[in-house]
Amino acid sequence: MTIAAEGELLGQAGAAALRLACGQAGLDAAGATLLRDFANAVYRLPAEGVVVRLAQATPGKYDRLATSVRVTRWLAEQGFPTVRPLEVRQPVAAEGFLVTFWHHEEHAGPPPEPAELGAMLRLLHEMPPVPFELPTHDPFGPVLRAIEAARLLGDDDRAWLSRRCGELAETYYERVRFALPYGLIHGDAHRGNLIRTRGGLLLCDWDSVCAGPRETDLIPTLQGVRFGLTGSQRAGFSRAYGHDLTTWAGYPVMRDMRELQTLTAVLRNAHRDPVAAGELRHRLDSLRAGDDRPWHPF
Repeated sequence: MTIAAEGELLGQAGAAALRLACGQAGLDAAGATLLRDFANAVYRLPAEGVVVRLAQATPGKYDRLATSVRVTRWLAEQGFPTVRPLEVRQPVAAEGFLVTFWHHEEHAGPPPEPAELGAMLRLLHEMPPVPFELPTHDPFGPVLRAIEAARLLGDDDRAWLSRRCGELAETYYERVRFALPYGLIHGDAHRGNLIRTRGGLLLCDWDSVCAGPRETDLIPTLQGVRFGLTGSQRAGFSRAYGHDLTTWAGYPVMRDMRELQTLTAVLRNAHRDPVAAGELRHRLDSLRAGDDRPWHPF
């Protein structure tokens, strides 16, 4: 079987994991193509109309992926516009990866706007309570684990990041008073996780879904000024959601937390990707200088 990855063969471990997982799910992996390889490796199976996501098997990852499958099945039953997992037993463990399977949705039309994400999140946050237990939002765990595991991080930077997380954690837990209700959140809500299809917008990438403060889902777009979002786009997002966080006393803390959280993927990938390594250095220098220079999205 040949697995095409933008003209190149996939790494041996990824190819083996894909073959094994697809075999367990009864899917034909012939002609599988790589769509994305950063935080997760994402492949399309053209013979099946399926997207396969491979994530490294890190502590707690299996439970988080199982939750993402369960929540999206429930949301789809409620009529919420989400990507849908295949009706197969998943996640599948294979060659050090955890694998999930999703119906492929074709992108159509222009990229989604922040205001469209705001309306989508308002709909999500108005859903009835989920009829099963959700994991609790862990704002610092993923980035702390990424700091510890990062191969391309000097001792001084590692110590600074750990100390910064500790400072924000103390402020977060002791001082922040949330303005919005606690409940179901997407956990990584940015417009890159919206898909515009011929049938309408769908929300995808539910790996971080949990129960937590709703402000968590609004901060990525408001912090998106780092990635080129204009004041008009951010204001449109807030209007569509129906709440403006930027005047809330807890906003600076949540914004600074999100900036650290955006390092997670680049910390894990910098040793194997020169572009990620350069962006990691750029963001670290910016954070340590306390400036607001633009960052580059992945």
